Parts: sequence; structure tokens; C-alpha cells
Amino acid sequence: MVSAANRVNVRLSGSGGQGIALAATVLAEAALSSELYATMLQEHGPEARGGATRADLSLSLYPIANPQFQVPDLCLVLSDKAWTRFGERLVGQKDVGLVVDVDRVGLVDVSGPERESIIALPFEEAAKVRIGAKVVTNMICAASLARLIEAISVESLSEVAERRSPPAFKEKNRQAIKLGWQMMDEYLDAHAPSWRLSGNQVGRLARVADNGGGVDKEGVAGSALSA
Repeated sequence: MVSAANRVNVRLSGSGGQGIALAATVLAEAALSSELYATMLQEHGPEARGGATRADLSLSLYPIANPQFQVPDLCLVLSDKAWTRFGERLVGQKDVGLVVDVDRVGLVDVSGPERESIIALPFEEAAKVRIGAKVVTNMICAASLARLIEAISVESLSEVAERRSPPAFKEKNRQAIKLGWQMMDEYLDAHAPSWRLSGNQVGRLARVADNGGGVDKEGVAGSALSA
């Protein structure tokens, strides 16, 4: 039987203004609410609105001694600029799961088995058409990643997303969390990315429970979040 990891490293990348840092923060805080350890490092530099940016998130059953990592287990890419800078180099690596917005990342030089292994979903289009607000794309993505990780409850995500929302967007963000979870759930029902079939089920945290709560190892709980 395949086993999952005790720590999952997630890189969220896109263009400035897409809410990458907020998506990572919501995931991290929801992880803490789900009795996991979490750290988050955001790239700071000359990235202005429209430039490539990233946030690195680690989730674990145990305290995280070093929040830094070079190669992520999961990498979300929401723009061509971010693909060129962060995603392209990861293509073909069997222990990395790539998730992209199919309408924002061209993947022009990727084909065959490598293309089939990439989860490409219409995150921004779903936000605009099904919820009526492009701005909630990041919450759809956060929920989709949480569904892949399988250790954060959708309830925790919704609570954090609503808490961090301005009043006018609380309901839309709640809808976005539900939609993002559903989109990834439906994708996994119909597809089996090669990296999800490997010996360590890339991107899946060891704790798995039907309700998204609880920890496999007794006595493991706590929190740590850095930004």
C-alpha cells in the first residue's frame, strides 16, 4: 500500500496581484486549525503587479525545523511568467506535482506523458463564470490544493477564508472554497496523475480522515506559522 509523507512542501506562484500570498496564508491558517504545523515564506523582491511572485508553504505532522526547500512536492502556477520562472524546470520530475491554470499557462513546449501528468484546470474562468468574481480565483486554488493534500478540512478553509474576507466577499469566498474543492475532487475521480501513483503519493500528507480532522500519530498537535 502506498504511503504519504509526514511533510508536504507547496509552492504557490503567479503574477503580482493574483493573491498568491493570501492563498498561502489561508492554507497555512487552516492547517493550524486542523492541528498541523505550518510555515510560510513569501518571496520579497522587485516583483510589482504583473511580475512573477511566489509563496512557499510547508505543512507537517511535526514541528518544522527549517521552512526552506528547493524543490516543492506541489507547485501551483497561475501565469506564464511564473511558469517560466518557477514551473518549467519542474516538468518531468516524478516527485513533483504540477497544478496550473489552463487558461493562464500556455504549456506550449510540454506534450505527451509530461503534459498528461500536469493538472490543468480553469481556475480563473470558474471564478468569473460560476461565482462572478475573478478576485476569488486564489481561494478556488487554495481549496484545490487542500483537496490534493488531504489533511485540511474544507470547513477550516471556509472559516479562515471568511475571516480574512471583507464583508462584501465573505459569501463569494465561501463559494470559492467549495467550488475549488469540488473541481479537484472531480478531476481526481476522472484522472490519475503519475505522481499520485508513485511510492510516496506526492503531495499527500500522512494524516487522512474522512472528516479532514484528527492526526494519525497520537499526541501530535500544535502550530507554528512564520511569514
